[in-house]
Amino acid sequence: SVSFNSTLQVNPDNEVSHELKGWYESSGKNETVRQMSSSQGMGGGGSIETAHKTFVEVKEAKLQDKPEYFSNNAAIVFVKKDNCMYQACPSSDCNKKVMQESATEYRCEKCDKLYPNYKYRLMLTVKLSDFTGNEWVTCFQETAEKLLGITAEELGKLKESNETEFDQAMNKVNFSSYNFKIRARLETYMDESRLKCTALSVEPIDCLAHS
Repeated sequence: SVSFNSTLQVNPDNEVSHELKGWYESSGKNETVRQMSSSQGMGGGGSIETAHKTFVEVKEAKLQDKPEYFSNNAAIVFVKKDNCMYQACPSSDCNKKVMQESATEYRCEKCDKLYPNYKYRLMLTVKLSDFTGNEWVTCFQETAEKLLGITAEELGKLKESNETEFDQAMNKVNFSSYNFKIRARLETYMDESRLKCTALSVEPIDCLAHS
């Protein structure tokens, strides 16, 4: 892409351009063009190609059985602190919520085991706003950690020991804008359909790419 300050040269007389032109005329024009995805992120969203859509455009798309994947530059306007994390099984291949059996024991029903400890898992719900409206979006572990700039374990310790610092860690992202890769699906409950959105990745907004 070019801007007002860019200079465009047609057939520049230099070694690199001659080499490129030679490659194109000999074989390059017959090559198959492959689309490259710019959807690099985290939390499993990197391999999915996502078009930029607003929340209104997604709602008006009349989703059916298949989820819709899209990207959106949105601002965080509210972070839900209630039920934003839970105590999970410490096993590396299990994230099931544990139940406290005693002061020093926690039971995982899935593993059917007692553990002396647990790990924290994030399930953060945030309200995002673009220029067309608002939408509640869920951010799971890796995405939530990247968004908040703190690990689940660190946040859990703050919640246990210092409620003020916990609130500060949660509130500091309010009114910040990011590029979100989002999966949206239509869910029906009690004959009422609603949009359920999950953030697959979060990245700083690339202002140059959107200029």
